[in-house]
Amino acid sequence: MNYYSETSYWKKYNLFLPEDLQYKDNKLPTEEYWQWKDYAIHLDRMKNADSPFKVIILHGAGGNGRVIGLFGNFLHNQGYEYVAPDLIGYGLTKNPKNVNIDYSVWIDCISDFIDQELIKDSRPIILFGLSVGGMLAYQVAAKNKNVKGIIVTTLADPRSQKVKDDLATNMFLSRIGLPLSNAFKLILDSVKLPIKWLCKMEKITNDSNFSKVFSNDKLAGGSKVKLRFLRTYMNFTPAIEPENYTSAPLLFLQPDKDNWTTLATSKPFYDRLNCPKKLVLLENCGHAPYEEPGLTTMKTEIIQFLESIKS
Repeated sequence: MNYYSETSYWKKYNLFLPEDLQYKDNKLPTEEYWQWKDYAIHLDRMKNADSPFKVIILHGAGGNGRVIGLFGNFLHNQGYEYVAPDLIGYGLTKNPKNVNIDYSVWIDCISDFIDQELIKDSRPIILFGLSVGGMLAYQVAAKNKNVKGIIVTTLADPRSQKVKDDLATNMFLSRIGLPLSNAFKLILDSVKLPIKWLCKMEKITNDSNFSKVFSNDKLAGGSKVKLRFLRTYMNFTPAIEPENYTSAPLLFLQPDKDNWTTLATSKPFYDRLNCPKKLVLLENCGHAPYEEPGLTTMKTEIIQFLESIKS
């Protein structure tokens, strides 16, 4: 097994982040592996036995658990435990058979992980999804009723043509390339391409130098994805459509200077939700929200949200 403690690239993210989001050498997550089917899922965990919740942080197309765990550091400082998995195909998670997976495997994996965590103890599970991880958090909650709260920074439903256009590198890919991948799936499903060829990785932050750190990270935005995964992601239908979802409350934190997935990208899905929900704009924040004053707003809203569930 491999561990982030044996690598150093992830430390480059610290150079662009405010101090309280940075990893400190004397306060790093513990690393472990969870065996799920044929996969060894890498987990970063910041433990706190007194935490009333476990927050599972879900990354998107340009991240991994170590990268996205940066947003869990402030949660841990506030007394909450978090765990950040490397989703299959990213980070240090192992797929020894190199199976050509459907997107639904991500949902099944995180749903089973929630059940596994609840076997250990009964603390409620909160899902915190950033970027594509936002819709993933909803899709998991639609499948698994043990989710007690959802926090997201996007709710981009890839079945929408506008969302396809927003996510894809260009209109040719979203309007012609993706339909072709459906029509010729028997031929194209096994093709593996760099993520940055398929989506707008340059917009993951509003700092071009920071975005390059994501794009060049071979365990994150510099990795590759098979077209079958992309095709099934774009066509995935959640277990419960938003109009019928009445379970866990949802906090939607939309960065107001997100040049990749704007409010117009996510609000149609948000408006359809029938659960308790709140929309907050994060002032001056890009797709990966770390700028002020939006960062402080995000922290405040998350803590209030968790406190409301606890009470």
